[in-house]
Amino acid sequence: MKRIFFAVIAATVLLAAVSPRLTAMEIMKLSEVRAGMTGTGRTVFAGTETGTFDFKVLGFVEKFIPGKNLIIVELISPLLDGSGVVAGMSGSPVYIDGKLIGAVAYGFSFSRKPIGGVTPIEDILASAENRSPGYSVDISNIKMEFDPESTARIGTMIRDELVRRTTTSPIPEIVPIQLLGASRGIHPQALGPLQTMFAPASSLQVTRALDRTPPSDELFRIHPADAAAVPLIRGDFEYSASGTVTHVDGNKVYLFGHPFFNLGTVNFPLHKAEVVTLVPSYQNSFRLTASKNQIGTVIQDRISCLQAELGDGPAMIPMKVFLKRRNRSFNLEMIDHPLLTPALTAISLENIFISEYQQYGFNSIRVQGRVFIEGEKNIIIDDLFSGTSAFTEFSNLIMAIQYFVMNNPERRVKIQKLDFEISGSEVVRRSRLENVILDKNVYAPGETIRVKLHFRNERGNQVAEETSLRAPSLKPGSEFFILVGDKDEIMRFDAKNNKSEYFPARLSHLVRAINNLRKNNRLYFKLMTSTSGLFVSGFEYSHLPPSMKSVFEYNTESNSQSRIRFSTVMEYQMELP
Repeated sequence: MKRIFFAVIAATVLLAAVSPRLTAMEIMKLSEVRAGMTGTGRTVFAGTETGTFDFKVLGFVEKFIPGKNLIIVELISPLLDGSGVVAGMSGSPVYIDGKLIGAVAYGFSFSRKPIGGVTPIEDILASAENRSPGYSVDISNIKMEFDPESTARIGTMIRDELVRRTTTSPIPEIVPIQLLGASRGIHPQALGPLQTMFAPASSLQVTRALDRTPPSDELFRIHPADAAAVPLIRGDFEYSASGTVTHVDGNKVYLFGHPFFNLGTVNFPLHKAEVVTLVPSYQNSFRLTASKNQIGTVIQDRISCLQAELGDGPAMIPMKVFLKRRNRSFNLEMIDHPLLTPALTAISLENIFISEYQQYGFNSIRVQGRVFIEGEKNIIIDDLFSGTSAFTEFSNLIMAIQYFVMNNPERRVKIQKLDFEISGSEVVRRSRLENVILDKNVYAPGETIRVKLHFRNERGNQVAEETSLRAPSLKPGSEFFILVGDKDEIMRFDAKNNKSEYFPARLSHLVRAINNLRKNNRLYFKLMTSTSGLFVSGFEYSHLPPSMKSVFEYNTESNSQSRIRFSTVMEYQMELP
């Protein structure tokens, strides 16, 4: 016979953010909860004062997730009639006979009644004992390419992974109560995957009033049932997700009752929050919430809750974007995480572009910037992006670069900061190469090669340019070839000539490969000779002795090497105006 039981939390007055434990909270274990029991829950419906609601235990779902059960309760409150379980209530503590039984964390899709699922308190407290490593991904099987199609695929891969990690319920009808996404200064279109993960009607952040009184100690205290927020982006514009505190034990804080992104060990900032009002909605009722001051650091993102520690906040990754022609700067901070940081950087850049430049139509941006990496050379960005997808192309490129660097197989990377200077215009800037003319076709070693180039620009006007190259120092009678083309043309040739899927295993090699990426605003001159050589781990070997070549070719299973028909002797590039 199916056992049925539920539990409620008895709230004690919680501890100060940095004060020692005052009282011990009694808990009621899952085995003590029975169907029909009643209790009281606590949450913030408005402002910072906690309100109460009643509940009745209906039963439980055994092994809701392997090794974990879920208590099913009906919430009873006039404030919840007609609205159901409200987005932002995740983590609301529930008590039976003054004993904490868990946190309201799940709801039922399209339910007409406020029926919720409660995560048992034993599972919540167990999260503090988990110190396994955080999220990591093996990127060695991902082909390292940075063309617009490939970087867009990285974005899709990150979005799908975030969705997968937040879809924790094996029962489609029982879903985690949405956290309340609150933004200030962010266009909904820029949010991308995050827009569907949090309460969709909350794309604004409201403060109740401008309070100019000195801060009190209460700003830095946190109690059960208080609203709390985890900022993902903060600074000149902000995005955070908020829910409810379940339990405070000394400097340990437990909240939400379900995972944030289920990322394991993390370092996210924890802020207090204020509920402005409760908004009933036929689509999705939610609490309108404003993020307040920082009070600590989230250190665990587990299946049963988030666990934080009160005190100092975590190190964030700063990003500065200076719009040169508008003489405007944006200063932001993002959480430091190998999966989230790339996505948040792309969201931030897209938001700046949407807010500052023409949203649709042809656009061009000239970008100069650096990604500062602790203990490693900086990644240099110096390129032009033009066309209807210029903003997205640049944002996706930076996202892909961060994704590969932060998930490199050698070591954990600390990105110190990102700094970009951008000149934008609402016109397209493109040229098509129509003809290349050499002054002759026979050259002595080291002799100057004079080249005339004929272009047609975006207005259809013909433009002529001249440049000079240096003939390679080859044996008399040798033959060499000159390939002239833009980034895409050279990349297509390299893909045909070198069929390896080499991925740099060392971080320094990865940074070098990224810094050597070809640019959109360059014309390349590739001087080559025909050969029967090898490409091995990022390097060309065009004249290997037969014995050494045989050794390399014996390793037929390696995907980091391939035969090549042409060897690059010299390469030049010309920046186009």
